[in-house]
Parts: sequence; C-alpha cells; structure tokens
Amino acid sequence: MGVKIFAIFTFLFLFEIIFLNTNKFKDTSKRKNNLDYTDISFNNIDSYLITKDGVSSTLKASKVLKYKDRIDLFDINAMVTKNSKKSYIKADKSSIKEDIINLTGDVKYEDNNSIEIKSENLVYNKKSKIVTNKEPFVFNSKQGDINGNNLYFDQENGIVKAKNIRYKSIYKESK
Repeated sequence: MGVKIFAIFTFLFLFEIIFLNTNKFKDTSKRKNNLDYTDISFNNIDSYLITKDGVSSTLKASKVLKYKDRIDLFDINAMVTKNSKKSYIKADKSSIKEDIINLTGDVKYEDNNSIEIKSENLVYNKKSKIVTNKEPFVFNSKQGDINGNNLYFDQENGIVKAKNIRYKSIYKESK
C-alpha cells in the first residue's frame, strides 16, 4: 500500500515538472493584482486558553482566515476572564487588525457586571479598552436601558457616552 502511494506521489511530481517546463509563463508583473490571499485558513475552531487559574478564555468560530495584515473570524462565540470579570462576545464576523477588533453582524457583548450591548457593529480597541460604535445600539445595565447611536464605552472607567439616546430607568423604590 505504501509503495502504491509513493508511486502516485512520484508520478504527480514528475507530471508537475514536465508541465512547468513545457508552459511559457506570462509576465504578470505589470498587472495590478487586487486579490487578497490568505496565509492560513481554519474551519470549525474551538480553542481554549488555560492558565494556572483555569480556563481564562475560549473562542469558537466557524472559519478563521489569516491575511498578511489582518485576521477574519466568522460566527464568533468567545468568553474572556480577566480579574474575575467574565466577558462574552458573539458576532457574525470579526476583523482583527493590530489592536483594533471590528465586530459586525448581530453583535452581542455581555459581562458579569450586568452590562449587555447589542448592535450590528462594535469596534474594540485592545490598548485603550474602549468600545465604540457609529450605528444604533442597545445598552442594558443595572441602572437602566439605553438605545441610541454613536456609542463610546470606556470599560476601565465605566464611562458611557452616546448620541440620540432614549433612556429607561430600572430604579424601583423600596417600601
């Protein structure tokens, strides 16, 4: 069996050498190529980051495409734990370029501090830890619900800014 496989690979290798020597190559250096090729492609990713404290993050994606300048992920479902804070992220697509993560298509962010953000597009800066959005969003928290546009959410300082907001308080007086 092994000899048959070796013979097939040898035949294909020889065929490729003959093919390369008999074809004249066209000079494509003058043509501009706008195609963006991937370096690496994975399907059905299910990854875990395990530290001494246990599982600190998980990532599930139907497809991962790594390009020269970015990484695209599809059908994302992720969990990140940092300093006893858990964050959950779901999105149809994500594009990661340097320190910027752009989440698109039915995006949902939740954390264990009772904050939930829903939108069609969220941009997260890993350095500044700021979430921004130029589109309509829904922001739910213990203090109330906010619907609006142009979200600015500073996770470190708990600052939320937005435009065209509608706020609904959940505050109830105790008797």
